[in-house]
Amino acid sequence: MYISVQTGGITDNDPEKGYRLIREAGFDGIDWNLDHAWNNAKVKNRQLEHCIFEDSLEEIQAHYAQELEIIRKNGLKLIQAHAPFPAYVKNFPEFNEYAIGIYKQCIRYCDSIGLKYLVVHGISLALDDDTQTPETVRQMNLHMYESLIPVLQETDVVVCLENLFTGYQGNIIEGNCSDPEEAVWYVDSLNEKAGKECFGFCLDTGHLNLLGKNQRLFIRRLGRRIKILHMHDNRGAQDEHLAPYTGNIRWKDVIDGLRDVGYGGDLNFETFRQVILSKVVDEEAVPIYLRTIREIGEMFRDRIER
Repeated sequence: MYISVQTGGITDNDPEKGYRLIREAGFDGIDWNLDHAWNNAKVKNRQLEHCIFEDSLEEIQAHYAQELEIIRKNGLKLIQAHAPFPAYVKNFPEFNEYAIGIYKQCIRYCDSIGLKYLVVHGISLALDDDTQTPETVRQMNLHMYESLIPVLQETDVVVCLENLFTGYQGNIIEGNCSDPEEAVWYVDSLNEKAGKECFGFCLDTGHLNLLGKNQRLFIRRLGRRIKILHMHDNRGAQDEHLAPYTGNIRWKDVIDGLRDVGYGGDLNFETFRQVILSKVVDEEAVPIYLRTIREIGEMFRDRIER
């Protein structure tokens, strides 16, 4: 059971320094932020810039070659990655098909470098979007994920859905797969259609906490469908991406749940808010936070494996 950390905020401006800090903190591997391949703000404003995943596999490999060399030079394993998002933009109907093409190339690239798990966010119903209904959103999600099946069948990559949230008038609202029955239905239906395990689930502890979900019960319902984790804390009001025990999540419930279902994957921390090199007042604090997060990961691993 390896311990990994998301690269966002740590490696963005100085990959050499960022990956060295991750290695020196003792992490085994990374959750690679391939989602940084496009600018979310501009996408949401229907302004498309060129995305590297529009290009050929050879061009994508060349684009990431230097960063991949730094990752491997530091002895870090490629545990999982995050695909670009969102997959749907209001009043931009052609964008969903564009996103599907991006995800296909992202899958091919991950397969070429031996990266098995790729998180692809589903589409959530926005309460301020009167062009969609729960049923049309479900159909868009099915179309998107089913469109990836032919590529997944040719690779060893597993696409992971994630429990999401959305917002409306300052309130936190349930998003795609935030209901465990919905999450189970998506994963099982898609795998049945694929004829093999092409889909799994990424459990996000912070998102569950925002929605007041019982972590242990949610984990029990998803069971072995959970392949990877986004572990981070918050105080229940904002998606803060804090280190465990700096918010109000009951981490005993998380660990007990993972032990209940025999979770055998890796422990990944999505705690980038506390280790963003460009925003931390004193950069000397970043290695301390990283080491602390890794040590908490070791404690979690020991408790899960008991």
